[in-house]
Amino acid sequence: MVTSPSPPVFSLLKISQRIVCLVLDKSGSMVGYNRLNRMNQAAIQFLLQTVENGSWVGMVHFDSTATIINKLIQIISSNERNTLLEKLPTYAQGGTSICSGIKSAFQVIRELYSQLDGSEIVLLTDGEDNTASSCIDEVKQSGAIVHFIALGKDADEAVIEMSNITGKTWFI
Repeated sequence: MVTSPSPPVFSLLKISQRIVCLVLDKSGSMVGYNRLNRMNQAAIQFLLQTVENGSWVGMVHFDSTATIINKLIQIISSNERNTLLEKLPTYAQGGTSICSGIKSAFQVIRELYSQLDGSEIVLLTDGEDNTASSCIDEVKQSGAIVHFIALGKDADEAVIEMSNITGKTWFI
């Protein structure tokens, strides 16, 4: 080179906000092995220590059906965190429909954002659901990222695959 290269120029094109929906299993199988309590401990850790201020967080509970517990709220202070903490499940009963929980999370996110691309679902469940494979294609096409935390060793392979196909990892 005869002359020095020009200095690099960077342009910020878009600031992206983190959009997360907690999908929490309150089915009957969560009673055993203290799973419900351990799930709530993980959710508390996530809400107090992991999620950043400025993030948008919603919450869904599921057993054989899903219930939207909290629409997306922006985390600005401890007030929003406490609002979500107060809504963690306190009992477990019923069947398990992980797909209904995930579809409800999609609904929560779409109420504020038309696209799911880059949004996150944090799925906390024992993963014991032999119908989970029915929504794998929908999860794959959504553009959402599924983080899966299995509370036990008997998670259905379809639930693990959901996390794998969205590019994230899963933990047991």
